[in-house]
Amino acid sequence: MKAVQASVALMAFWLVLTGSATAIDLATGAVLSIVIGVFATRLLWAEDVPLLSAVQVWRLMLFIPYLLLHMVIAAAHVARIVIDPRMPMAPLTVEHDTAFERTVARVAYANSIGMTPGTLVIDAEDGRFLVHCLDAEFARDVSQGDLERRVSRIFEE
Repeated sequence: MKAVQASVALMAFWLVLTGSATAIDLATGAVLSIVIGVFATRLLWAEDVPLLSAVQVWRLMLFIPYLLLHMVIAAAHVARIVIDPRMPMAPLTVEHDTAFERTVARVAYANSIGMTPGTLVIDAEDGRFLVHCLDAEFARDVSQGDLERRVSRIFEE
């Protein structure tokens, strides 16, 4: 059943990406969706697939604009650092403990940090994240926990 659900979702994604309904595109999309869906369910989701309620999906949709804005602001800060001839960066690592119980919440949090320029999750274990930050401002953002609170709200943790 998981393979079917994954394949249907992948086929929908394929249709959105290609925007084509020709026979060859539909056949290619179907074959690829089935192969990737089976592969994903056997290797990536050996356990139960994390299900989201309608409220959680809605909260996730509201989170995306916040994350995009955060990414643009961080990218501008990284650009300022790189463009400045003095290269005023002071890389550091920050350990940040979270209360996430579900793996899906931990992965969403780590991915949100990783997609933000200037930060990168180096290690994550049992809710403890080791984050590399380009400078103290990024470290402060991680330590303040706003991103963690928003991800926590999505997954009701």
